[in-house]
Amino acid sequence: MNNLEKAIKLVEDKISGCEEIILDLFGGLTSQVTDAINYDIGAEEGIRGDVSQLLEFFPPNSVSEIIASGPQAFFLEQAAIILKSGGRIYINANRSNPFARLPDADTLTRLRLRVILENGNLEPRFANQQFFRQIPRPDGSYNIPLPTIRTTILEKEA
Repeated sequence: MNNLEKAIKLVEDKISGCEEIILDLFGGLTSQVTDAINYDIGAEEGIRGDVSQLLEFFPPNSVSEIIASGPQAFFLEQAAIILKSGGRIYINANRSNPFARLPDADTLTRLRLRVILENGNLEPRFANQQFFRQIPRPDGSYNIPLPTIRTTILEKEA
């Protein structure tokens, strides 16, 4: 069984077992979110894929929760399709991350997403995560300090 087949089977097993699917989108090599399916272009554990491939792995309305920590691409269009009604998207990023910015109100309405919280304090459940920059600072460090990370929460309407 190849990687794609394993990933699809994992998702199908969760759906057939009536398990909630929590997706750690942009999770990196391994997920930092307990009980989540890691999904990242460089994933070593979980599903290796980019945002444009989400629908190859997750049927529409199949995911209960999406955590996008430090998003590296625009993802809301695809995420809204796979998110269940009442499901939530948590976006954890600093204010300079262009992929964490919300689209205009008309786009959110079209995607059936409503804002629960915009740029609030980092949700406590994510306080143990580490956040990294793509390009190092002048001192060579990649870590992003936790106090600079903000959480935005979106919920899919029925």
